[in-house]
Amino acid sequence: MSHADSKYERSKNVYFRLCAETDLHAVEELANELYLSDPNTEDVQPNVRLTFRELSQKPDKGRLIVFETNDVIIGYCIIIFFWSNEYSGNIIEIDELYIGKDWRGTGIGTKLFVWFESVFAENLAGFTLQVAHHNTGAIRLYERLGFSLSRNQHMIRILPKE
Repeated sequence: MSHADSKYERSKNVYFRLCAETDLHAVEELANELYLSDPNTEDVQPNVRLTFRELSQKPDKGRLIVFETNDVIIGYCIIIFFWSNEYSGNIIEIDELYIGKDWRGTGIGTKLFVWFESVFAENLAGFTLQVAHHNTGAIRLYERLGFSLSRNQHMIRILPKE
């Protein structure tokens, strides 16, 4: 079996599920890896526990999904739902997506989007996400999955915390 074949075999045993409270420590570690790898987030303070609580109490807002194999959390994704008048359907905003370094290139990202399309199929018009310009591996994955630059520039205004 070639190296590429063994990577594919590894991805076959990955499962996606809702994050449980007992998963939070592992997800926090992965979120820290994500934020440390992106120079654009040096002033951002992730709060996985707050996000978990918000989405657990209000599942219509979104989900915190973990990627698991052999009882080990190897990745996570935070998705946020919103209705788009422009596209006449639900859009899933991929707020964060992180796959542990040892698991990249195994097909997990592709498998995740297939899973999303089957689980959230009702009125699903599409996906939106942001990707760091230096993350060329992720950009290639998203382009292979049919993502393209949107016609509008994404802007954000964050209010100061009191």
